[in-house]
Amino acid sequence: MARFSVTEAATAGFGVIGRKPLAVVGWALALAVGMIIPAMLGFLALGPQFQQMMQMAMTQKEGAPDPEFMRQMMQAQSGMTAANLLFWLWSSFIKAVFCAAVFRAVLTPNSSSWAYLRIGSREMWLTLLLLVEQVLIMIVAFVVALVIAVLAAVAGVSGGENGAMAAVSTAFAGAAVAVIVLVWVALRLSMAAPMTFVDNQFRLFESWALTKGQGWRLLGVALLVVVFVIGVEILVAAVLLGTVFAAGGSLAALHGDGGFEAFMARPPLDILRDVWPWAAVIGVVAALFSAVVQAIFYAPWAAVHRALTSET
Repeated sequence: MARFSVTEAATAGFGVIGRKPLAVVGWALALAVGMIIPAMLGFLALGPQFQQMMQMAMTQKEGAPDPEFMRQMMQAQSGMTAANLLFWLWSSFIKAVFCAAVFRAVLTPNSSSWAYLRIGSREMWLTLLLLVEQVLIMIVAFVVALVIAVLAAVAGVSGGENGAMAAVSTAFAGAAVAVIVLVWVALRLSMAAPMTFVDNQFRLFESWALTKGQGWRLLGVALLVVVFVIGVEILVAAVLLGTVFAAGGSLAALHGDGGFEAFMARPPLDILRDVWPWAAVIGVVAALFSAVVQAIFYAPWAAVHRALTSET
């Protein structure tokens, strides 16, 4: 049976960062273009609606909501739904592009032109895989939650005087079992992305055979990756919070009573004109660390795939 080193696989992302730091910088720039600029365009497009909704929410009095406010709320929600759908599709494509770039850096390190970034059939197949996986996750989560709720309700009704305790215990036990099973299934399907990239075809359940007997090692890799990502995110959060506090302290418009409300009541372009230097700093930091997280998260699975297929 093919084997792999848990620590070597889990730290493969750091190896990519150390060998190709300029590629990581290129990924950060591409992330800024691919995610931050569309977000700013979305802010300019939906800003007036959101701004109007915020103003109406601040002026609402207690009691029955104003019909005009409800109408505006429904209109804004419909616009946000369409925007969220487009953002979901676009963000899945962006994730696929960077996933493929990290896989390329691990599996074919000599193909380093353009920071390993490409847009081709492999990226399209990975996009489809990500979309299918997300839809399946939502469906499975809904079904599991429904089953747990039904079991908890049955336990509560049949538990008599201790029905509430029985329902809570059943819900917690069901949730624990569901998490264990879903994590195991996710680990068994963890090779779907690198298989899709290498084969240049849609792969999902084909991962099941490749990961047979590798569950505990894959769990070790996943736990180490989670620890690494959390550590990086804590560092990012500290930097971003410091930047946000510095920005808030330097914007005189936010000072005094009602300062925030008055600031948000301004036209979106005026708001953007005041906050863009700080938004740019936050965007650069976020893009750079996002690129680092992409490498840390995706590289291990490519390394595992390489090890598992090298002896087959």
